[in-house]
Amino acid sequence: MKARLRRAERELAARDPVLARLIDRHGPCTLERDPHPRFHTLVWAIINQQLSVKAARSIEQRLLAYFGDPVFDPRHFYRVRETTLRRLGLSGAKVRYIREIARRVRRGELDLEALERMDDETVAATLMELPGIGRWSAEMLMMFSLGRLDVLPVGDLALRKSMRLHWGLEQDAPQVAYQRLAEAWRPWRTVASWYIWAAVD
Repeated sequence: MKARLRRAERELAARDPVLARLIDRHGPCTLERDPHPRFHTLVWAIINQQLSVKAARSIEQRLLAYFGDPVFDPRHFYRVRETTLRRLGLSGAKVRYIREIARRVRRGELDLEALERMDDETVAATLMELPGIGRWSAEMLMMFSLGRLDVLPVGDLALRKSMRLHWGLEQDAPQVAYQRLAEAWRPWRTVASWYIWAAVD
């Protein structure tokens, strides 16, 4: 992974002078794959939706403390009543989403390990078929759990804010404008995104 990141940095710096400055400013990319099981990462993605990182972490910690485990497992969400899960911080919709994903995993209808062998678009399509998983959540899992290095989460507000700041895109620029700008960054758009997030402030 580290060798690929160093190659990505060199190629991105050679192609884009703005990225070259960001790479110089922020140093080597430290992107790592999330060591948690995929089900845990999916649950985290759902918990995190429409919440601050601090609020989402608080709910995650309460749930894990209640379950008495360091990671989420599908069985957790069958053994506990919905009212209890809601008391621990999950909305009713999030409880339903997580329980349905847990049901599919337990019945063998969803093989999260098979994602490793799929191409990026198939992974995204498979994940977005799941309840509560939209494009952004699928892309986060692809970047941080599967280690895919050519993902541009153009729906991410912080990413777009930083791209406007550093590349001068208009406030009302459509998503396709961000995508066109990023074409030169293939096949390293995940690494470019890491630097763009680092430079958001």
